[in-house]
Order: sequence, then C-alpha cells, then structure tokens
Amino acid sequence: ISQVVQKLKSTFARFGIPDVVVSDNGPQFSSSEFQAFAREMDFAHITSSPHHPQGNGHVERAVQTAKKILRHDDPLMALMCFRSTPCATTGFSPAELLIGRRIRTTLPTLEKNLQPKWPNKREVKRRDAGQKAKQAFYFDRRHGAKPLPPLHPGDAVLTKLDQEKAWTTPAIISKESVTPRSYLVATPQGAMLRRNRRHLRLEPSPRAMPQPLPTSTVDAEEPPPQCAGASTPETPHLAPSLAPTLAPTHADVPTLLRTRCGRVRKPVSRLDL
Repeated sequence: ISQVVQKLKSTFARFGIPDVVVSDNGPQFSSSEFQAFAREMDFAHITSSPHHPQGNGHVERAVQTAKKILRHDDPLMALMCFRSTPCATTGFSPAELLIGRRIRTTLPTLEKNLQPKWPNKREVKRRDAGQKAKQAFYFDRRHGAKPLPPLHPGDAVLTKLDQEKAWTTPAIISKESVTPRSYLVATPQGAMLRRNRRHLRLEPSPRAMPQPLPTSTVDAEEPPPQCAGASTPETPHLAPSLAPTLAPTHADVPTLLRTRCGRVRKPVSRLDL
C-alpha cells in the first residue's frame, strides 16, 4: 500500500493533484491508509463495480496499451512513439493534449510543427464523445445488447455473478451507488453488497392462479357417479334459467343416453363417405 501511495505522490508532484481518482476495489485502494491519503490530498476516490471490469474501461484499455509497449525490445522508444502518434478518436497525440505541442522524435519534421499550439478542448471532447457513441452502437448491434431498466430502492432482486450459473441469491435494493448502473443491495444475512445492473434481475412476482372455466350445461346437469348396483337416478330438476336452454327446438333431437352410473354417452363419430 505504501508503494502505491509513493507512486501516486510522484505522479502528483509532476502533474498536480487531480479532482477525482478512479480505481478498482483492490485491497490497496480499499484500505484505511489509502482513504487517509485521499483525505490528505483532497481528491475524490471512486471505485468501479466489483466483478465488472467493463465499468472501468479506461484503465482496462490503458493496461492493454502498456502491455503492448512492454513487449517491444526498447519500451522507452515505443512509449515515445505512442505519445507522439495522433489518436484517431481525438485527432491529436497524447503529448499535444498534455503539454500543448508535438514532441521531437527520430522522424524528420519541420520546426514550425514543434511550436506550442493548444488544441480546441471543445472540439476534442465532441469528437471523443462521437467516436465512443459510434463504437457503443456497433458493439451493441453486434452482440445484441439491450438497455436494462433501472432499479429502485425496495425492489426485490436476484443476484448472479459471471462465474455463477443460476440466479439464486435474493437481495433487496438499498440505494443507487455513485457510479452509473451500480447499486447497493442488502442480503437476507444482513450483508451490504455492491453489484452492477448486469448482475441483478428483478425477482418475478408470484403468478396469479387461473380462474376455472364455467362448466358446460351438460356437465351441470350430470349427477354424481354412483356404483354399478345402484338404481337408475331420476332426472334432475332444472333451474328455470336453464330450462329454455335445454328445451329441444326440434322433435327429431335424439335423447341423451346414459350409462348405469349416470354418465352421458357420446355418440360415435363415423366417417360418412
């Protein structure tokens, strides 16, 4: 932890103290010593969502660039080339954005190109935001990503990390965290966890039982089944409201045939060619 603090002090001495420092949730950043260092230097410390590296994409991309530079035979020359190469997103090199001028390299260049000239910050931000929005659009279209609806305090959810297979851990949304799409959830054991929206799913509400369908007229008039030795049941008395429905409209309507237990026999459906 002390080494991390010393490295940050060295960077702050060269470029100044930033307003915000974003990091992951490693023990070197979540310790009380680092929190005391943040209060001493007066900067806000924000951590990304646990188990969600995509929430700190700037650092993840910088780590990839650093690994690529370190694979060269001369990492310092590779670092100089990286700092002097214009970026396709902003149109300017990292050196121009940091110190306001191009740096001299082994490539021949005119003297006037090395003069200080600050880029337009508003134009740089506009181009950067446009390129990121375009990249996000094509990524979502390729992977079929869809925006998840926001959650609110008190919502019952189920949690699942990427390495887990099922949504089995219940929790309650406590409040929204500092970073976007990050929430603090309370588990039944009393623990307070921080999870990204990707790791949360609304718990389905209990389904309502379907209402039974009304019985047909024939079923309503059927008496309860009796044993085979019982006598033939009498014809039940029909309610006045059902009498018009059951009254035959034609004289040729066949009579309903019943079994010995009172069940109505269905006529055989034969193929008439």
